[in-house]
Amino acid sequence: MENIHIKLESDEAIHSKRDILSAEINLLNIAKKIEDYRNLRKKELLRKITLKTKIKETIEEMKKLKEQLPRTKIPKIEEEFVSLEKTSKLKLEDELKEIKEKLARLS
Repeated sequence: MENIHIKLESDEAIHSKRDILSAEINLLNIAKKIEDYRNLRKKELLRKITLKTKIKETIEEMKKLKEQLPRTKIPKIEEEFVSLEKTSKLKLEDELKEIKEKLARLS
């Protein structure tokens, strides 16, 4: 392989050297950011694993607690609430029908 030599003016040589050095700086900054990203990603994965294990532990504790607590009977208040919901829905449906009838009469 032959070596080719090119003659550059001193201004061109300095400018080219600056460009090469700035490109090198940019590459080093990119490499640093990639390394930082990898480290952050590792931390994130470790935290996710830790969170997952803590959630599993909490679920197990809740199951144990549920088994240990005494069972209580649910009062009839919920039944009354459900019946009130049904009646309120019926009232709304009735009002809707009335409004539709009024609109039909106006047309």
